[in-house]
Amino acid sequence: MNKNILLSFLLLKIVVTDTYSQNVWMQKADYGGTARRDAVAFSIGNKGYIGTGGDGISNNSGKAFWEYDPMPNVWTQKATFAGSSRINAVGFAIGNYGYIGTGSDVDDFWQYDPVSNTWIQKADFPGGPRSSASGFSIENKGYLGFGEGGGPNLKKDLWEYDPSTDIWTLKAQIGGKGRAGAPAFAIGNKGYVVGGAVTTSAEPSRDVWEYDPATDSWSEKTSFPGEARESAVGFALTGKGYYGTGFFYVNDYDVIALNDFWEYDPATDSWVQKANLPGVARYNATGLAIGNKGYIGTGYTYDSTCACFYYLKDFWEYTPDCEVPAGLTTTNIKSTSAKVNWSLEPAAQTYSVRYRKTGTVPWTKTTAQLNYKKLTGLSPDTQYDWAVKSVCDPVNAVSSDWSATQNYTTKPLRLENESGEEISLEVFPNPSSGSFNLSCQFSLKVNREATVEIVDQLERCVSTYTVEVSDGLIDQQFEGINVPPGFYLVHLSVDGEIYKARIVFQ
Repeated sequence: MNKNILLSFLLLKIVVTDTYSQNVWMQKADYGGTARRDAVAFSIGNKGYIGTGGDGISNNSGKAFWEYDPMPNVWTQKATFAGSSRINAVGFAIGNYGYIGTGSDVDDFWQYDPVSNTWIQKADFPGGPRSSASGFSIENKGYLGFGEGGGPNLKKDLWEYDPSTDIWTLKAQIGGKGRAGAPAFAIGNKGYVVGGAVTTSAEPSRDVWEYDPATDSWSEKTSFPGEARESAVGFALTGKGYYGTGFFYVNDYDVIALNDFWEYDPATDSWVQKANLPGVARYNATGLAIGNKGYIGTGYTYDSTCACFYYLKDFWEYTPDCEVPAGLTTTNIKSTSAKVNWSLEPAAQTYSVRYRKTGTVPWTKTTAQLNYKKLTGLSPDTQYDWAVKSVCDPVNAVSSDWSATQNYTTKPLRLENESGEEISLEVFPNPSSGSFNLSCQFSLKVNREATVEIVDQLERCVSTYTVEVSDGLIDQQFEGINVPPGFYLVHLSVDGEIYKARIVFQ
């Protein structure tokens, strides 16, 4: 009897763990304000913000502004939006500030400072008043365009905002038709716009467009394969784009709300359907990403059984797939040690590495904070197997499958010619607000030139510096680093060796 109970418990535990391993939704605390539709959302650092929108009750509901902290799962009301009450506005973050503008029939533009909890009016959007426009940010610039601006046709224009000069610049028009209510997001250094209504009579579309600010050009990508819709949400998360919810019409008047959810991979220009949003199907909702989690909440829904419309305030957290690391290599193979490497997986918080002598069964497991691990205590002239997996959420045991097994052979002891040189690399303060110190001490008192690079989650170098190693020591301060908030790696290159440390810029 007791054995059966124990077996049932173990099986239940396995099922629960596997179910929550990846591609799952979890309901969080309801949005702190009144239920609403047509609000805006963005994130700054590790906090999310939802504001403006309409609740169908108060004329001032479009001035509400709330902050979400995912760690305690708590909403906090912040300073009321300083512009006029509005719906169908645009919101995005650039660096440490949030921005809200346009909407309804206005063209004003406002900056939010989360540190002082204050709003400052900035230069008006020069494209004129408009509703249901699209917005995104890339590095230190914001982009706003399209939408309804009066007249028989929807807008196609795109404007770039530079917060350092408070100046708007007209950029290349989007391809295809003008559009309104099209979700937009940025992945790396490219912007993406998906679908939207392409006529004033709300004809939905599936086309996808990529914007490259380096060349000021648009490229059409693989069309969205799901139901054409309008009033959907979209956001970027760990190098992928996500798009879902919305509605379409049947018989020109019956509203069909949707809750499907899709992932776009810019590396392969392909779409994959993911787990549906639980709860009520909806449209005119809000979507955003905080860290390595996605969020969808608020919105509007229609119940055909009573021809009733409902405002919503529930809020859901999405954990994406935890991807298997790729690009596996083995370097620095010596008689008793080897360095195993793999490509950085943006969603991974840590990595689990396992290794063993080829032909044996037990694995030795260890943890890596970065995308490499030095394995020590190995036997000379021996073949070893190794594999790695991403750990995207250690608390809730969210991890990928193991990679394919790799192998290497250590050097014979008689061929060893090791210097025994090791270093300890430190960066502080961490997190950083634009400056940090790098300190490391070589075990040998060498004098060399070294290179320091700051690398983002897409493994792009965003800053490069040359430093001197003096008597085996580097103690250097780096200032004026202007990069979007997030996780980065600091690479120190010395004599062909690369040493790494993780840093967070706020």
